[in-house]
Amino acid sequence: MTSNAWADALLVAVLLAPLASVVLAVAVAVPAEDRRWTTGGCALAAAGSIVLLVMGQHPHVSRLAPDDLGLAAAAATALLAVGVRESARTPVVAAALTIMICGLTAGSPGRPSTVAAVLAMAAATALVTLTRDSGRLTLAAISVGVVLTAVGVRVGDRSGAVTLIVGTAVIAVAASLSPRRAVNMLVPVSLVLALRVGPQLAGTAEARWLAVALALAGVGLAVVPAIPRWRATSLGVAALVPWALVSTIGPLAGMPVAARALAVGTVLALTLGGPLALLAAAPGTAMVASALAGGDGWPRPVLALLAIATVIGLTTGSSRPVAPRSRAVDGVAALAASWFVLRPTSWTWTRVEGLQAYSDGTVLAAATALIAGVALAISGAHLIPEPIAPWVLADDEHDSLPPARVDLLLMSAVALMGIIAAALLRSARL
Repeated sequence: MTSNAWADALLVAVLLAPLASVVLAVAVAVPAEDRRWTTGGCALAAAGSIVLLVMGQHPHVSRLAPDDLGLAAAAATALLAVGVRESARTPVVAAALTIMICGLTAGSPGRPSTVAAVLAMAAATALVTLTRDSGRLTLAAISVGVVLTAVGVRVGDRSGAVTLIVGTAVIAVAASLSPRRAVNMLVPVSLVLALRVGPQLAGTAEARWLAVALALAGVGLAVVPAIPRWRATSLGVAALVPWALVSTIGPLAGMPVAARALAVGTVLALTLGGPLALLAAAPGTAMVASALAGGDGWPRPVLALLAIATVIGLTTGSSRPVAPRSRAVDGVAALAASWFVLRPTSWTWTRVEGLQAYSDGTVLAAATALIAGVALAISGAHLIPEPIAPWVLADDEHDSLPPARVDLLLMSAVALMGIIAAALLRSARL
């Protein structure tokens, strides 16, 4: 693994930037409505992680030795922290980001720590509770998921892996139900845990049955917004999570290669939040379709039908979104999503393979769109008949949050979750 002195120093800066913003915000008594320190610290952490990832560096500082997956998750978590709606982007978010980056980067070269990631999620859940940005039911589900994940790490073997996948599914789904929330930062961490442990189940009977259960959950989350009563609900990103986990556990040969691509698409779609942002999952979806076409055994037709049902659910029932307020982080996420959709193979750390037909198709589609755009411009017609931003970005929801205070009942439940997770993992080695 490549590591230079500047990379080690940059990793330290990535860890300290969010924490420094907390210290500065407290030291200079920044007004509650001033989010510049928090935003700046999280943005620096995101930029540093991206630089390390793009440059192919694997820094090693003390007990921190992130791999490509850890760096990518750190960058995604930081971007989600920057994207938290302004009313909830407090120094608490920056503190939670520092903890999660530590959990993602802990371990030795070539051996990332799963225990540190679980403990980081438990601590971060307790912190984001203070933002009062999510409902009790969401936080309770995440707490249950953290305990299940801790049980899975403690038990080990196949049964432990199954438990961990279920726990990460609960965390990721609950944390992705609403975009631009502080709990969104838990999604990359939970997906990384699944990506590291899920391959243990590849090709086993447990993987096949668990894959069907997860796929059914994906269908349910995709179909709910199509029901008239729930037409305004947006669960598209949450519906992608189970399919990313299905690919991770590998019920069919060829599916595991799609896991990282689907995870990337899920996080990018969550960062943007709009209905069209789900197109970021196109490369991973193409790889899943290829695996289903070439697979064998009874899971193949079952998963194929469930995949079709999920796509139908995601493409129906979408209501007209309201106009959002675009920000710099949205531009970064949109650029990354466009790049990934058009050239997924250039993201080497995702290990995307077998997409020659997809790549040729995207090039042809881009060329066709360019020619059509030039023709429309010459004729004087509007290139885009209506604003596209509301379909790509989520509404910032400028409702004011009540002042942050300690909810004793909720904090007690979250603290109990942390104690249980720590107790389950106390004999495990970091």
